[in-house]
Amino acid sequence: MIYQLLALEELLALSESMLSAAGAEDWETLASLEAARRALTESLPAGLTADLPAGLQARARVLIENCLRCDKNLRPLLDTRMSELQVVLRAAQPAI
Repeated sequence: MIYQLLALEELLALSESMLSAAGAEDWETLASLEAARRALTESLPAGLTADLPAGLQARARVLIENCLRCDKNLRPLLDTRMSELQVVLRAAQPAI
């Protein structure tokens, strides 16, 4: 398979694993996966799919859309976790 599609497949696998970790409330694994995904994303060239033939560009588009779907589904889980942490932090603050 072409390098660009392999990179996007790996990006999707990391995105799906992040969503799974968040669903399991495994925040340490999520953070580790996010760091790996960020590193992969930063290593990719800006025009990653520009040179692909039309059929492969369609496959790349599907992979990217699936990554975005994972991000969209991850967001509410992260928002819930952030709300929980804010409650904990407020409770831990000393009274003034």
